[in-house]
Amino acid sequence: VQLIPLYFRNEKKGQFHDVTVPNRLMHLYRNGTIYYSMRLSVLLSCHMKLQKYPLDIQKCPIKIASYGYTMENIIYRWIAHKPIDYNEELQLSQYTLLTHTLDNCTKTYKETGSFSCVQANFILARDVGYYIIQVYVPSVLIVILSWVSFWLDIEAIPARISLGVLTVLTMTTQSSGARASLPRVSYVKAIDVWMAACLFFVFASLLEFAYINVLARRRVPYRCFSSPDSFDNTTENNGITDSEKGDKPKLARKDSKGLHLYGKQGARYIDRISRYLFPLAFIIFNLGYWLVYYFVDM
Repeated sequence: VQLIPLYFRNEKKGQFHDVTVPNRLMHLYRNGTIYYSMRLSVLLSCHMKLQKYPLDIQKCPIKIASYGYTMENIIYRWIAHKPIDYNEELQLSQYTLLTHTLDNCTKTYKETGSFSCVQANFILARDVGYYIIQVYVPSVLIVILSWVSFWLDIEAIPARISLGVLTVLTMTTQSSGARASLPRVSYVKAIDVWMAACLFFVFASLLEFAYINVLARRRVPYRCFSSPDSFDNTTENNGITDSEKGDKPKLARKDSKGLHLYGKQGARYIDRISRYLFPLAFIIFNLGYWLVYYFVDM
């Protein structure tokens, strides 16, 4: 029986199993049908799209094609009943096998003709549990820790500076560690968006303290003006008004409109606003992030 040469189009490395004998099986039926089976291990290439990493779903193909015979001699087709069989108890360390699809990958070359090819696509979803524990939860805790600064008194300058710098450095280290094992690609990934946003919130907390510290050192503007009543109540005495006698016009109280935005009072006011503004903005960001990168594909 002549074996038809075939190969795996996206193969990188492969080997046959020969322990204890070559793992091959052939059956020849009376109607001329030949059943041939062999056991081999193949390392295949899979082009991954990492825009949604680590919340991504990948499609990895197996392409089986004819090498020496064109479609005039041989045509590959998947059998109708259960063409792909795999162990249901198979577990991968980083992925979950969702399903598989069948396709045709026949290719035509100008010099040699058309070569038959069949393709099976395995749909793999990355397990996000590891990344939630190692990346997302620690970064959320670091962001929440940076908000402690809003509850400290504005006079606690060393404590607030130490807390702000520490959270920024920790967030930078966390971001570098999360992306250390990734290939250097030119596009933005989901993990990049998350780390950039967390770093922004942490750095914004430090900038907020710098701003209120400058604001607290400003002098409160004191504005005074003459009361309109002081001019209406002037009376003449022998042709000379009271104001000409040296009576000073009454001074109204200082205009307090807008003064709460200056000095220590203004700094404490901004702190109170930040206690609610920063968490609210972070919650809104989380809703948009998980909706776009996770629930849309699901």
